[in-house]
Amino acid sequence: MVTRMDQSSRRFQPTADHTLDFRSDKVRELHRYWDSKRAGRAMPQRADIEPTEIPSLLPHIALIGVESEPRRLYYRLIGTHITEALGRDNTGKYFEEAFQGLMLEDITRVYDAVITSREPIRYFGQALYSKNEYREYESVHLPLSEDGTAVSIILVGQEYFF
Repeated sequence: MVTRMDQSSRRFQPTADHTLDFRSDKVRELHRYWDSKRAGRAMPQRADIEPTEIPSLLPHIALIGVESEPRRLYYRLIGTHITEALGRDNTGKYFEEAFQGLMLEDITRVYDAVITSREPIRYFGQALYSKNEYREYESVHLPLSEDGTAVSIILVGQEYFF
């Protein structure tokens, strides 16, 4: 499965991969860390994630806040590796402030899949970012829950291969 950019509409069309067969050591390490924090639960809580335990991963991490009723997604935090690839820092912005049209729909679909399944999902392939450049990337989207049922934050690990 490959994520691709449709040249005609310039759409980012992500495809999910549930195998979690990681290419990136950073993404693999974050998934292992998340898994170790579950402690028998389906998902760890945000409080279980301690940044001082994973300092080498911080540039590759984003925290996506999930608001319900109505569902809205926003960037709570974005690591420097990700902002370099994006060419901007979306920290504090809602997705609808950072993306528009078909791009917003496609990106939202990625996060909706994690929220619905409440399981980690890996994405990889090529995506168009700053200056109309294609970048190969790999990411894992890891659900966090405050109540043990609903996804309240998505911990994302991404590595772009420049």
